[in-house]
Amino acid sequence: MVIRLFLSACAAGDLDEMIRLFREDVVPAFRAYPECLDIELIAAVEPGMDGLVEGGALTRWNSIEEMEAVLAKADIQASQVRIREYLRRTPIRKVYEVAS
Repeated sequence: MVIRLFLSACAAGDLDEMIRLFREDVVPAFRAYPECLDIELIAAVEPGMDGLVEGGALTRWNSIEEMEAVLAKADIQASQVRIREYLRRTPIRKVYEVAS
């Protein structure tokens, strides 16, 4: 199994809108592909000293190849357009292999 983290931050006042857009745009797009085993939004419980709330999207996949194939699809990329307007830090992408 592979886990992908897409990490960034938003202004504290934008968090509710980010959650709404994530639920409306991102989740349905990813769940349309069975290769994506799970998708979650994670957010810090309080803003940092800079007033930004750190968080990100966590997705689970069977393989890197499946993940890359789905992430390359136009509808997946389009699902994230509105949400990216609220990002206040350059996103960091990390992929981890799960050893169980």
